[in-house]
Amino acid sequence: MNIKLSKRLIDDFAYQAMDGKKDIRWDSDISGFGIRLYPSGKKSFVYYYRKDGTQRLYTIGQYGSITLDQARDLARKRAGEVADGKDPLTAKRARKKKHEWTVEKAYRDFLEKYAKRFNKHWKETKRIFEKDVLPDLGKIPIDEVKRQDLVQLLDEIMERDAGIMANRTLAALKRFFGWCVERGLIENSPAVNIKRPARAKSRDRVLSDHEIVEVWRAAEQMSYPFSHLIKFLLLTGQRRGEVASMRWEDFDVKEKLWIIPQELTKSNRRQEVPLSDAALEILDYVLNLGDYVFTSLGIRPFENFSRDKKELDTLINQARAKRAPKIAPWTIHDLRRTVASGMARLKVAPHVIESVLNHRAGIISGVAAVYNRHDYLDEKREALDVWAAHILELLETDSKRPKLNLK
Repeated sequence: MNIKLSKRLIDDFAYQAMDGKKDIRWDSDISGFGIRLYPSGKKSFVYYYRKDGTQRLYTIGQYGSITLDQARDLARKRAGEVADGKDPLTAKRARKKKHEWTVEKAYRDFLEKYAKRFNKHWKETKRIFEKDVLPDLGKIPIDEVKRQDLVQLLDEIMERDAGIMANRTLAALKRFFGWCVERGLIENSPAVNIKRPARAKSRDRVLSDHEIVEVWRAAEQMSYPFSHLIKFLLLTGQRRGEVASMRWEDFDVKEKLWIIPQELTKSNRRQEVPLSDAALEILDYVLNLGDYVFTSLGIRPFENFSRDKKELDTLINQARAKRAPKIAPWTIHDLRRTVASGMARLKVAPHVIESVLNHRAGIISGVAAVYNRHDYLDEKREALDVWAAHILELLETDSKRPKLNLK
């Protein structure tokens, strides 16, 4: 029996066992509209219809969360959809399935199927998401993330005075949401047209000769592998990630050569690094714990740069005591710039310096770069030997000792 539903009637309704059937009280005003009662006392508005000869029961919403009038309006909309040949229940299930794709779920898929396969710096992406993105956005359905959500996230990072990290986070978000668009998880990326929150600054920090000695001496007081790694960076001018990932199998003892595979270089180009006698002497004191040269456990490259860099600065400033102000802020990447600048002062040709650094573009570019495949191995060896001799001279002058303390 159908009756016109009212709030008073619904409040008075109590569940009754129906011999296995659902307890639904139907409305007399809107065909197929009713309220379903549950043994728990819960009450939900429903809409009944047929689609292709099949019965459908669509749950509109729970009584208390929506009003009777709101439920009537939604029932009329569902009736209109059915009249247009649509299936409201199928559409609802599709939306629910799509909402299962939260930012966190999509990120896990992105990390395994894209970042780890195609991004050499996927660990940095992982760190960015787990530190800043997932805590705020992880539970949100991927298709509900708005541009304002991302702007607010970046603003919070900027408030930590971490402009560079904010820029990196934006870059990671753009890659992630672009991938989500490609996979059909969303129609448009909310990260599109968001400008970098911090102005990019070109670093020009170069350590002085005296600072080079201070870094070396402080490194001597630190434990393996960071102490050896810092010295090796100073002697070779290579990127910290490439040095940290150096493997024994890439080291040619006979040729005094370190070969960096293409997949491990930022330029995506194989690099041959001639090793000076000073660099070779450092390797003589390195512990062979496994595949990697600079490693704490042998099973993965060295990673604790931030922690050990702080200790290095502390040692430098302790040595300065009151005779000088603290060392000016510097990064480990500044060692690479220091090597390049130092070689230039020692009259090493610019194109040789570019080759030492494995820069794709430099003095030789354009058409000339296409046809010039000379690797400048001999020139690089001479340049790195000259640079190593310069460091040795600095250390000898500083301590009046002819030998390095590499142990």
